This record gives sequence, C-alpha cells and structure tokens, in this order.
Amino acid sequence: MKYKCSAEVKYILFNSTMQDRFWYCFSGFISNLNYLIRKHAFIHRNSDLCSVNYDIYFQNAGFEKPTEMQASYFKDQNPYSILLSNTGSGKTLAYQIKLLNILDATNDTDQVLIICPTRELAQQAAKNWTSLKSNRKMALCYGGHSTKNEAQQLEQNPQVIVATPGRILDHFRRETKGLDGFTHWIIDEYDKTLEMGFLKEINEIYKYGGLLKSIQLVSATKIDQLPEIFSDMKFSTSDFLNEEKPDITYGSVEAIGHDKLFALVSFLATLKPGPTLIFCTHREATERISQHLSEYGKSNVLFHGGMDQPERERALIKFKNGTENILVCTDLAARGLDIPDISYVVHYQFPHTMEDFTHRNGRTARMQKDGKVFLIHSAEEPLPSYSKELKINREKVPLEIGDFKDTGWTTLYISGGRKEKIRKMDIAGFFMKDMHCDVKDIGIIDVFDSYSYVAIQNKRYNKIKSDLYRTKIKKISVKITLCR
Repeated sequence: MKYKCSAEVKYILFNSTMQDRFWYCFSGFISNLNYLIRKHAFIHRNSDLCSVNYDIYFQNAGFEKPTEMQASYFKDQNPYSILLSNTGSGKTLAYQIKLLNILDATNDTDQVLIICPTRELAQQAAKNWTSLKSNRKMALCYGGHSTKNEAQQLEQNPQVIVATPGRILDHFRRETKGLDGFTHWIIDEYDKTLEMGFLKEINEIYKYGGLLKSIQLVSATKIDQLPEIFSDMKFSTSDFLNEEKPDITYGSVEAIGHDKLFALVSFLATLKPGPTLIFCTHREATERISQHLSEYGKSNVLFHGGMDQPERERALIKFKNGTENILVCTDLAARGLDIPDISYVVHYQFPHTMEDFTHRNGRTARMQKDGKVFLIHSAEEPLPSYSKELKINREKVPLEIGDFKDTGWTTLYISGGRKEKIRKMDIAGFFMKDMHCDVKDIGIIDVFDSYSYVAIQNKRYNKIKSDLYRTKIKKISVKITLCR
C-alpha cells in the first residue's frame, strides 16, 4: 500500500487494520516529515506574509491600525499557531486577518473551517468576517435555526464556514453538498470549547478534514495539553496574557444589612446611563434581579442558557442597539459577545475563580478603552479572596432608589429578511421615505434570513406606529411590530 503525506497518518490513527501495522511503526517519522514539508512550503510561499497590506482589512472593520498584539501575531509564520490573549483584546480580528493574509499571499482557494463553542460567538465571528469585506464567500451554521437554509448556503461552495461543533458535524454526517474537506482550521475560544465538553466532536471533525495546511487555536487562557490529533504538529505560541493590562477601575458596593437587591438597584440609579452587564452565577438570580429592576421602573433584558435561541437573540439585539442598557446575565455572556462600549460590569454573584472573574471583566475596557467594575456584597458575604490584589474603591449606597432614565429607543420586528432580498438600506429607505423619519430617528438595523430588526426613536415611533402594522418594503408585504 502506497501512502501520501498526512492522509496515511490519519488513516492509521482512525482506521488501523492488521495490514497497516507495519506502517504504524513509521507513523512518527511520517508525521514529522509531513510537518517539515508543510511548514517549508508555507514559509516559502509566505516569506512576504508580513508585507501583505492588512491595513485595508482593519480600515474596513472600522479600525485605523492593528494593536501591538495583532501586529506581533501576524509576524508568526508558523502554519500551526496558538494565540493567547485576554478577552476583548481583538483576538477575532487577529486570527481572521492572519487567515486572510495566508490565503491572499498564496492565492489559496481551499475551504476554511472556523469552529466556535457557542451560537453567539459563531454569529459574532461571522459578523466580523463580513465587516472585513473580503471577496471570500462565508456560510454560518449553528443550532436553533433551519438546516435547510444552511444546506443551501453550503451548496454554493463557500470558502469560509463558521460553525458550532454539533451543527457542522450534523452536516458532515448528512454529507451535505459543498463540504469538500477543509484544509485551514481555526478553533475560537479553544479553552471554552474543551470546557464545554466538545473534545469528542473536535476529534470527529478532524476526520472530515483534508491535508491541513494551517491551524490556529485561539484562547483567553493557557492551554495545558493539546489533544492527540495535534500531537504531530509543532505549534508556536503567541502569549499576550500577561502583557495586556486593561484600564479598569474597581468599586465595591456593600449592602446595608442583607438586602443586596436594594443596594444593587439604588446604586445603579446613581450611575450615568450606559451599557451595563449584571453577572450572576445562577439563572434564578438573573430572573429575580430582572423582575426587581422592572418593578422599580427600569426595563432590562435577560440572557442565560435556559432561554431558547430566539429569546437570547432578541435580548442581544435590544441591548446592542441601545433599546435596553442593562443586560442581566450568567457567565454565558462572559465570552463571545462583541459589544464594544460596555460602561459597567457588575458582579452580583461572584464567580468561583479569578479566571472567570477576568473573563467577565473583559466585557469592558475593550480594545484599549477604559471601564468600571463593581462588586455587590454584604457584611456576611465578603469580597472574594482573589480580589485582594486589586485596588478597590468603596462606593456609597443611597438610602433611597432614584429615578432611571429611559434610553429613548424602541426595537421593531420586521417579518422579512435576506430571503426576500431585503437589505439594511431598504429598511432605512422605507422609514425615511414612507414614514418621513429623519436619519437621527433610525438606529441600528439587523437583517437575518427571514426577519429583521430596527431601532427607532421613541418619539418618532409614537407618531408612526398606527401606520406600521401592514405595509410594504420593496413591494413586499411585511408585518412590523414591537419586539417583545
């Protein structure tokens, strides 16, 4: 039997037979030879990788230039690389632009697979890819919506596939057309992927790949041990975890007596309005806090793993577009949410480890901006031991709960999206032309496959709401209602 490159190593690992045992003795030699061949070819073709003009991609994404972390990571020409960097430091842009530089420098048209552990992270990774304005077609696959729509996307042979582990495996097992065997593989939030128990899925996904030309493992914490499938690959590590110091101000809010809820709500009323995350370790606590805030006249949105996908999606839409500025959440929101301007992170229930504490705080002070973190506690519940090294200011707790200011925005649901060829500009044009709205009346617009959302100033919505129920956008009849 005659073997080629890495394919035989994978064959031996996963389909060993009596006939192949002789060859197994040479697997170590073969795998190392494969690595040297692939690395030499990669570096030879990419000797000018650092000179590729990646500035255009940063400008497309809304940034002037890369951070020090990103620029340094681009210099690593190893096809197998690990990027360790804090939450909110710009890892997603780093690995996507490095990938584009690899593809651009070699004129590579092979398929790319980007694995993300959660739906929200996959959606955000896909959104970031779109913002780069690359000419490389992308498909997004995740649980909670139609596999038929995904199959239609995959049949168009996209070069980049962003997916959650379970959903892409489903497509592989179904032998969905358009999955030709990826040769570039990225696993985003790799530590979280393993933590969530996806090692078995990762091993199975590997079997469906071709000869892997490059792999990027991206993580916000150190990776102690790599799975056996990566054992023959010599990874280089770019570790920026200790180099990045986010500009965070810490404050403690001690409840009077046992009433942490009162302390939380009364303190929030004193803050200048801004996007706020309130973290809890239990779903029940998030629901209790959300209800309590509503009773005191402060609308908010919930976000935890017990909610179904459409509920979580609507919560994030309303939070991101400014309709709501308080998101009460579990640690599900500690990673994968790209909301660039979080003003405050509030810990109502403390995480068990410093690592989880850091991930939560990473939602603020992102991309070299500053942020504020507050810890709510009582005399019977002291601050966690891992916070002793931090400089924490003591905040005053008001004796009464003040008034909350309304955000001034409303989110509307539109029963039409990409399948109806409705675009953001079509929705904006409808509200400006047909509803006589000014540009300032229209906020963020989000378009999905079968529906869309748009943020509208409250004052303007109150004037036009009677005309919205049944109307047309691009001559297509749509239903426009309040997003609940």
